[in-house]
Amino acid sequence: MSYASNANISFPKYNPVWDLESIFPGGVESKAFQMEVEAVDAEIAALRARVRTLVSLRVEHLSSTDAQAWASFLLDQEQLDERLREVSTFAHCVASASSDDPRALRMPGLLNESRTQFGSMMVDIRAMFRGLSDSQFEKVHGLEALSAMDLVLREMRRDADNSMDPELEALAVELKRDGLHGWGALYSQVSARLEVEIEDSVGKKTVVSVGQARNMAEDPDRDVRRRTFEGLTASWQTTAPVCAAALNSIIGSEKSLYRRRGGDALTDPLQKNRMKRESVDAMMAAAASYQDVLVEYMQLKASYLGVEKLAWYDLSAPVGEGAREDKISYEDAQEFIVEQIGKFSQPMADFCKHAFVEQWVEAEYRSGKRQGGYCATFSAAKQVRVFMTFGGTAAAVQTLAHELGHGYHSWIMRNMAASETDFPSTLAETASTLAEALVEEAALKLVTGNQKLRLLDERLQRAVTFLMNVPARYRLELAMHEKRAEGELDEDVLSGLTREIFGEAFGDGVEAVDALFWASKLHFYMTQRPFYNFPYTFGYLFSKALYTRAELEGPSFARVVDNLLKDTGRMTVEEIAAHYLDADVTQEAFWKDAAASIEGDVAEYRALVQASKK
Repeated sequence: MSYASNANISFPKYNPVWDLESIFPGGVESKAFQMEVEAVDAEIAALRARVRTLVSLRVEHLSSTDAQAWASFLLDQEQLDERLREVSTFAHCVASASSDDPRALRMPGLLNESRTQFGSMMVDIRAMFRGLSDSQFEKVHGLEALSAMDLVLREMRRDADNSMDPELEALAVELKRDGLHGWGALYSQVSARLEVEIEDSVGKKTVVSVGQARNMAEDPDRDVRRRTFEGLTASWQTTAPVCAAALNSIIGSEKSLYRRRGGDALTDPLQKNRMKRESVDAMMAAAASYQDVLVEYMQLKASYLGVEKLAWYDLSAPVGEGAREDKISYEDAQEFIVEQIGKFSQPMADFCKHAFVEQWVEAEYRSGKRQGGYCATFSAAKQVRVFMTFGGTAAAVQTLAHELGHGYHSWIMRNMAASETDFPSTLAETASTLAEALVEEAALKLVTGNQKLRLLDERLQRAVTFLMNVPARYRLELAMHEKRAEGELDEDVLSGLTREIFGEAFGDGVEAVDALFWASKLHFYMTQRPFYNFPYTFGYLFSKALYTRAELEGPSFARVVDNLLKDTGRMTVEEIAAHYLDADVTQEAFWKDAAASIEGDVAEYRALVQASKK
């Protein structure tokens, strides 16, 4: 099928490189950025001085004047946090888009001291909430000026009562700067500069970035995919000792902290994601129950491709009619996304078009960019930015829609209080996965036969990712923590764990797994977001449940989705599900029902594969 739009939508033809000048002009040499960093540092110092003058909340009879002083301070702290995130996000964006420029790579590090000082201040603030009685807590929590901070304040009190002594917490913040986060920064720099050498069928060698190689991994030609996989494997193998050293230190540091705080590896990730352990357990059990169905899909795909069993590099292989067609243009991708999303939500479609026209998307296919994709929010400027490498494939269109969904989530919250826009990673995946599903479903409805086989295969690839691959990442990270308690994690141990856990997850679906997945997956090294895996399975299944409800209720449900998104910074995962879907996500049944359509997808895939052979 063609991704050319039938709608009368006009986009300017421009090089798909984002514009960051409206945030801080000047790029790596931005004077405005440097001045804002200095201003933020000065404000942090001023607030730290203020916090020492405030009366402790532990005082039994806190006066109304003292309470108001705390309210004023907390609101100022909230605004400062927003400014700090603004400069940090800008530095991250510049470094991502110019990973071949040492000046750009140094920019995120310029904020290390700022984040450390801010973190130390937050330790001081949380300490004031430690051991409070309900009546004492209510003297601040109950203030009208802080009504938007309801959930944040309750979490601050919880964290204060489950932390180390303030002196130790302050020390931990300082040590993270050059320890825990330093290892994560090392991985980012090493992986960003990694080059992949790929040899073609006639022996010609080409050097590309990891992001470019990942696009080549979806090539219709199996030999190209194999050579790309081999090139990627060779590159990651060269840096595996460094990756292992980084991961060993990251997990070792995390273990020391959560042991001191009386928790375990999941305590902090679950609290940050505002999700109960029972909900994650139920979700993972439901995902595992679909293994046989998805293994059947992979076996059907192997049959279609004419191989006995899928290789790891066959998982993303395109199938069906159009698999060898010309690349999808960036302009066609833009128009298709806007048109199809507009059938469900015109405000979401309007945002997507606005993002394209304003050049908020960095999609250029070139070297010198970090791998992966993300959406960045500039809440003070009320803007967003999307980063990816658009390779002209159908999967790239889906990724673009996914990241724009993230952008829409932030966009509709742009006028809310900062504390209410700090939503967890679990619920952050809701709008993104829903946008991706809208584009995917629209494309499927436009085709039949072998064209439908192609798109249905892409849908089932995502089911494999979210119900097999991501849960395997989750179990692998748990295993890393367990193994780290026994000793050092080196590359052999990590590769062995990966083979074992991914082998169990994929079963008879593939002939072998990627043993170096632990090295190549950025998420394991994101020290600010440990266990950045289960939120993706949550987003996938929760969005499927939302989509099912949307099909039943029609376009009017788009307004419900908007309200749900606005509440993602005000409610926990369980509260959101109960309020908007009347669902209990601690029960496996909810998650199984959300994934139920997969069985129908595999049945239709089976029929299409069989028909293609007649």
